[in-house]
Amino acid sequence: MKIQIAIALAFFALIPVGASAETQDEQNACMNDAFNVCGDAIPDRDRVAACLAKNIKGISPACRTVMNRHSKGSATSTKVSARQ
Repeated sequence: MKIQIAIALAFFALIPVGASAETQDEQNACMNDAFNVCGDAIPDRDRVAACLAKNIKGISPACRTVMNRHSKGSATSTKVSARQ
């Protein structure tokens, strides 16, 4: 039961800050990295996202792709908002 709760919390923790809807594939891409690299940050999604970003060179290529995709989307949104 505790493992199921941890997995459910990890799904929420893997949502990058400022990201819109992420897919199950994106969540799955970072699941092992979240546990192995940033397990101490779970269930705080902001800390997990920050940890994955900080350790971007040490995470899996699939998770790195997801993190890069969301960080570029957030940066673009921020730049657009700042201009308005």
